[in-house]
Amino acid sequence: MNLRRILILLTVFFVSGLSYSQIIFKELPKYQIRQNDSLFFDVTSARKVLPLNGRWDVYPSGDEESKTPVSVPSAFKGQSGDLVFEKNFTVTRAIAYGNQLKLVFFGLNYSADISLNNVIIYRHSGGQFPFSIDLPRDIIKPDKNNIIRVKLHCELDAENTIPVKQRFLFPQNMGGIFRDVYIHLIPNISVNEYDFISNYDSRSGKARVKFNFKFVNKEIGGAADSSDNLYTVKVRFITSVGKSTLSESAFSVSIPKNKEKYVNQVIDVSGPKAWTPTNPEFYEVVVELYRKDMLIDRSIKSLSFYSLSVNDQGIFLNGNNFWINGVSYVPEFGTDGPVGSYESMERDIKIIKETGFNSVRFIKTLPHPYYLTLCEKYGLLAFIEVPLYNIPGRLITDNAFAERCKNYFTAFIKQYKGYSIIAGIGLGNGFIQGNEHHAAFLKEYCSLIKKNSSALTYASFSNFDKELIDDLDLYGIDITYKLGPKDVEKLNEIQTLIGKGRFFISSASYIVNAGSSNGYANPYTYEAQAKFFEDLMDVCEKNGIPGFFINSMFDYRGDLASLVAGFDKDNVYRIGIAGEDRNLERLAYKVISSRLHNSEKVTIPIGTKKGSAPMIFILFGIFLAILVGVLVNSGRKFREDSSRALLRPYNFYQDLRDQRIMSGLQSSFLAVIISAVSALLLSNVLFYFKESVGFEKILISFGSRTILNFVGYLAWHPVSSLVILTICSFATFLVITGIAKIGSLFVRNRVFLSSIYFSTIWSFLPLVLLIPVGIILYRLLDVDAATVYVFIGLIIFTLWIFYRLIKGISVIFDVNVGSVYFYGILVAAVLGGGFLLYFQLNNYALDYIFLTLKQNNIFR
Repeated sequence: MNLRRILILLTVFFVSGLSYSQIIFKELPKYQIRQNDSLFFDVTSARKVLPLNGRWDVYPSGDEESKTPVSVPSAFKGQSGDLVFEKNFTVTRAIAYGNQLKLVFFGLNYSADISLNNVIIYRHSGGQFPFSIDLPRDIIKPDKNNIIRVKLHCELDAENTIPVKQRFLFPQNMGGIFRDVYIHLIPNISVNEYDFISNYDSRSGKARVKFNFKFVNKEIGGAADSSDNLYTVKVRFITSVGKSTLSESAFSVSIPKNKEKYVNQVIDVSGPKAWTPTNPEFYEVVVELYRKDMLIDRSIKSLSFYSLSVNDQGIFLNGNNFWINGVSYVPEFGTDGPVGSYESMERDIKIIKETGFNSVRFIKTLPHPYYLTLCEKYGLLAFIEVPLYNIPGRLITDNAFAERCKNYFTAFIKQYKGYSIIAGIGLGNGFIQGNEHHAAFLKEYCSLIKKNSSALTYASFSNFDKELIDDLDLYGIDITYKLGPKDVEKLNEIQTLIGKGRFFISSASYIVNAGSSNGYANPYTYEAQAKFFEDLMDVCEKNGIPGFFINSMFDYRGDLASLVAGFDKDNVYRIGIAGEDRNLERLAYKVISSRLHNSEKVTIPIGTKKGSAPMIFILFGIFLAILVGVLVNSGRKFREDSSRALLRPYNFYQDLRDQRIMSGLQSSFLAVIISAVSALLLSNVLFYFKESVGFEKILISFGSRTILNFVGYLAWHPVSSLVILTICSFATFLVITGIAKIGSLFVRNRVFLSSIYFSTIWSFLPLVLLIPVGIILYRLLDVDAATVYVFIGLIIFTLWIFYRLIKGISVIFDVNVGSVYFYGILVAAVLGGGFLLYFQLNNYALDYIFLTLKQNNIFR
């Protein structure tokens, strides 16, 4: 790679971190809303749907002249500021005055101001969950053009959004209205909203369903007789197959005109068939509203009867022991991001079921409601969660963030409350059980969930404590790459600590960045991935761990070029047991599927481990050794200077101060060699850390795409890294020289720039001694027993060089060394501290870094 190309790449990294303004929309050709699914869309003889998909106009906020047509649903990439989406529609007078109109969004990203005919009617504070809005009748223009505008803001930050900016292995954060939009026509007198919580008793075979109804009467005209306000509500439970009535109940309710009426009702149901993954039978709940004998409104929803409970002994489904054989799923479709057709959603759920899983965990994003309908239909327990990952305790206690979480959780629970197939609701990932802020947060929101849902609550932890958290049912742990004897021992300790039945593996991940090989002896390969998941299922079975979620079903794409995922140019995270193209030929998929189906075991080849150390490190080190030999043999004077600089540095620095003869050419040549040695050492270290989850999380903590891209590129491209870091190291010498020259202005003695330059270069001379170390450094670091000692040695060596630098400057300045130490450390602290302070103030960087360091106490 030539120098010009490297300079271009450097420019691209920094520019891409600041701006990527081109907006690219992803649309699905021939997309069709599946409104013929009357159960899902609640379409009955009294209710209808008016789709608003199709053409919308979009333009940057404040620039209405630049309207561009796009199709909805769609999603876009690119930093855009706020975009305005605009849709024109008409409704007849009969529709406008004969119905309540609910505007339904199945999902948009992230926050939005929604207006109708230039009047803001709703502010969506953020989140991809579905929501609905009542369209005010006094704003709608019957038989005329109406305009819906959605002013959309999709950028994430470190404290005002959920999820936050610092996201590890998250899918693409694409903006837009990426799911269906439609108007739901509901009668003026209606069961406007209702939800239910069912409790199934497996012993008696009976169920109790608690309904929360909201009745609305917006009838126009008619008699004022109060007897006209009396209605009958009928609730029927109908089998989804055969449409026979299992149970029926009725009650009366008075709904005065222009009023809303809230009613709670408990209905007992005898003899329902319990839903199970092997026999996923569910019921249709039909709610009808009558005025005398005339049907006014009719609504349908699905309901599954089952009981899922947890105690210290295990997890129980309908009274029987149950093992969660689950997989995590990211609803993402390659370059289209979150925009998927109904056919694609059904295809994915069918694949998950046919693989043999009984549960699916929707991670890092919120699912389209249709996924939940499919889970109920095909026999998969659904686990959904708020995408709160690795949140520092200090941020959780921030009042503004706490209020944001409360609003988010409240809306999240409300919108998903009506789906009985939701078996678990998660509160996030990366918590530390002993952290009082995390514990208080979990306690508060577990209580909120329990008040509004019968689903289990769960969270994933990095560190555990014997103190259980009120209303938290399941305690999960994330495992990445490693599952050795010590890790299994840790799992058993955690089980003993919190209870065998309350502990599960919430995410078992093996990220592939090395492709295929001749066997699992080679890490980060598809064969090693298959072996890891086989060992995982063995460990769960032998140690009685009641559940696991393999992460994940399919590969997906993210916003960031992840180091651990191989720094892929398309940001593809090869973490799935199947590819993003839904190819099921991977060895891990075959191993897992055969295991879950109890079929013939799939053989995983052992293979022969191949060395991963780049040859360029050896060649570059030898080349530097030759250069040093040439330089040493260039003259007796240079050999003498080198000996004195190493063994008698004080006298050497005095000679520099006194302007003794020193070759500028030789010193500059030495500076290049020292810079190259520094680059060799740093490249080794970066190459070692390229697969470290903790290292990547620390980089992500800064919230800077530029830093992650730059370091990631260096870690995965050793040749470029050696060149770029050599240039950076040499530039560092010049910066140090410049700072020291500025400092010389404050001393009485005249200090020559050449003396400072020579002193700076020669103070780093001991680095040349590390050329042999640079050749084998990666191999040393790759030996676990030696890693810590190697880093300690490098730190000590760095401190020695810093000591030499300060000593050299003090001699050149002819001042007390103590004052130079003070100001030297002060300058370093100001530069380093200023860098950290900037990212702390803008992105809470230090809080995220400290959290990452605490999390690494269990698994690396």
